Amino acid sequence: MKITDVKVIKLGVQLPKPLGLSKGREFNFRGAALVIIDTDEGIQGIGEGYGPESYIVKTIVEQKLKPWLIGQDPLDIERLWCRMLTTTVYWDQKGQGVSAVSGVDMALWDIAGKHYGAPIYKLLGGDARGNGKVQAYASDLFWDTPEIMAESARKFALQGFPAVKTHLGRGLTEDEKRVKAIKDVIGDVDLMIDMNCGYNRVEALKVGKMLEKYDIYWYEEPLSPYDIAGLAYLKDKLDIPIATGENEYTKWGFKELFLKNAVDFAMPDIMRCGGITETKKICALAEAFDVICTLHNYTTGVGLAATLQVMACTPNCEWLEFDVTDYVLYESLLKNPLEIDGKGMVKIPTDPGLGVELKNHLIDNYLIT
Repeated sequence: MKITDVKVIKLGVQLPKPLGLSKGREFNFRGAALVIIDTDEGIQGIGEGYGPESYIVKTIVEQKLKPWLIGQDPLDIERLWCRMLTTTVYWDQKGQGVSAVSGVDMALWDIAGKHYGAPIYKLLGGDARGNGKVQAYASDLFWDTPEIMAESARKFALQGFPAVKTHLGRGLTEDEKRVKAIKDVIGDVDLMIDMNCGYNRVEALKVGKMLEKYDIYWYEEPLSPYDIAGLAYLKDKLDIPIATGENEYTKWGFKELFLKNAVDFAMPDIMRCGGITETKKICALAEAFDVICTLHNYTTGVGLAATLQVMACTPNCEWLEFDVTDYVLYESLLKNPLEIDGKGMVKIPTDPGLGVELKNHLIDNYLIT
């Protein structure tokens, strides 16, 4: 089997309402770069390279990576990964270059699954838990009034999710108002806090001390991803577990987090950190350091499918991040609807490959030219 074509389809959705993050930031558009790989046997693979700037992923894939991939055997995934990231004189250590390779790698695994007639998790070791399911949490509650955020959290708790996550990061007083309001209504449901790299060390420590009073499940990205020493400092000073890693790349980047004891919950993003191939290696490295992996997943249904497959076959992975914002490019890209029970347990899809398809009506409505 040989690769005959590689292209990127850019999709985008204008959100009806801006979603608020830390430091007063917000966004009202979600873009996606879907990598499509065709073969001479008629098998097509679909992947996703993360990055709001989908045109950058498209440029890298189609102008840099495509010439290397045409004519290659798509089943030689490991060799192709190394060719794309580690054989040139100038390496892409982080950033959109790695994101582009991540999308290609994901599409190659989709081809492999279809070729062998099996879901990807079966090719990578099978069901690590033996129950055919993965536990999900509700993500995300974006910045709003305390009352609105609390009501949203209560709704997801009533749906059966055992944990919900919210975005804060706008000062100690305002953050605490929202934490208290949410905790008052969700009962025994766990609350995860995401700061989107919103604080410096002094601010993050003060807010972290406040969060300790509310028994917060984890404290996500309180600092810049550049400040690994600061994350280790917070991890030492606080009783709340530190979660980080969505802005980190490859096993070499995560090695620094682990060596410096800077993380409790590692959050590699398959669409960004190097694809399925590299995520499995990051998780194995984390296991050697006794670190739990909880994969970051705030993207389309293609990324969701890949995340599910990797979590299914990886024993030290916990907590599927499940987007509850009614994103139109989420479950609509799956061949079959997900099965989620009343406790937030998601059944592992069993379609060959990723179990995704790019439907014509989605291209018609959301294509970016």
